[in-house]
Amino acid sequence: MSQDTPPASPATGRDFYADLMRASQTSRAGFLAERERWLRGVPVEGREELLFEFEMLLRAVERYLNLNTVVDARDRPLVTRDFHEELADVRDAMDRAIRVARHLQDPDSDQKMVFRKYVETQLADDRVRRALIEEQLDQETPPESLFVLREAFDALKNLLDHLLKLPVANLGLFQDVGKLALREIVLNRYFRPFRPLEFRVEYDRLRSVRLLDTLGTLPEDQRTLFSTAFLGLFRLLHYLAYVDAEGQPPYSRRVRVLLALVRSEATSLAAWMHSELSPKAASKSLQAATLRAARDIARETERVAREVLVNLDRDLEAPARAAVAFTSLLRTQVVVLLETLAPNGGLADGVFDELMSPQDAALRLRKDLWVYAQLCRTAETYLRAEDVPAAERALDALKSFLDYFHAGGYQLLRYADYDAFDRFTALLVELPWPPEGPGIRARLAEDLRRFVQTLETTFHAVSRRTLLQGRGFDRQEAEALRDRFLSAPAR
Repeated sequence: MSQDTPPASPATGRDFYADLMRASQTSRAGFLAERERWLRGVPVEGREELLFEFEMLLRAVERYLNLNTVVDARDRPLVTRDFHEELADVRDAMDRAIRVARHLQDPDSDQKMVFRKYVETQLADDRVRRALIEEQLDQETPPESLFVLREAFDALKNLLDHLLKLPVANLGLFQDVGKLALREIVLNRYFRPFRPLEFRVEYDRLRSVRLLDTLGTLPEDQRTLFSTAFLGLFRLLHYLAYVDAEGQPPYSRRVRVLLALVRSEATSLAAWMHSELSPKAASKSLQAATLRAARDIARETERVAREVLVNLDRDLEAPARAAVAFTSLLRTQVVVLLETLAPNGGLADGVFDELMSPQDAALRLRKDLWVYAQLCRTAETYLRAEDVPAAERALDALKSFLDYFHAGGYQLLRYADYDAFDRFTALLVELPWPPEGPGIRARLAEDLRRFVQTLETTFHAVSRRTLLQGRGFDRQEAEALRDRFLSAPAR
């Protein structure tokens, strides 16, 4: 679908990517929806990025404490190994996770839970103390769940501080620490980390205009498969941004833990592409390209592990070289897959930075917001004039626009904006159709007026972004897109 072509199929305003993500979490959808509502109320700048870092660290610790994914792959028999280095790495990752959790915790609720924990230690009546302990471990809300996990990691970190003073940390000790950490992570109700190829609406979004438009042209089954592949690739690149953020050596110990996670998740993604994506691709050329991409990811991941990751404790530059190698590999596969899906898209070598152009994303979002507001105003005008046939046509155009918007501009919004847009979409989609009665039409007109204010506020915020300075608004192009929806035949 070109970015100026409205969808031909009936529209429901459905966010395809949110549906895809929630489909991978069906057993925990209720907990995750409640957690998402909690996150939107956390009064902390960059809250979704903090949550991503927290869950990334949980996942990294879980993987690193699995012997199959320990970064150091020397041939020395495990029973004679000293695991001091690995335990020190885990301790550093836990320490960072604790600090991130404190940033996410609301100060008032945190103080109440800390006080309740203090009261628990002072009680002489075991019945009351037991009741308080059970109440805490029930994890009835996301803040309580976060507090429980933070407390557990704090205890494990203190335990590791003492264990690291031992002359030798043997295999049994390493495995026992792993069991304790894994239990706390997996049994956590709201912050159990994502599984491979399980995505979160809070921070897993495709932000490339060209990529979104290309995926929008695919049948739904193919779109699901390739969206999963791209989301997996960008998740790995997101991990690597935290390795790059360390700057110059000496690197923090948790970098070893993060690189072990990248290695593990890259291997899982390659296996999924080989067994699931390639056989189900719609054409032989797509099957061949996806199979080749899977093999390239698996082969290069193994090479980096064998030649670079084994030297992390001896080579100060190894983390940077591993991050560069992984980043180059993953960016190349993004471009390769996109070129396969859109062979006439005019892509060239080294196009990744152009593909992810934040300026293109801002321009597209600004145009879409303007069109959205115009369509809402048109519908409001006809509703207030009680011109029912014209109002129904305008609302049809608006509902058609929602599919277009959710496939593109909506994905480019900032997380803080989602709530207002989601509430209006739900209102419009769930409205009895066509809206009958002057009372319903009057309420809808008022809802449209209020949402136009949200759209205008967001439009001006996007327009003020530094990267759009000097880039005038192309009103003629925006009007042409608006008119395409307004002139589309009624469904």
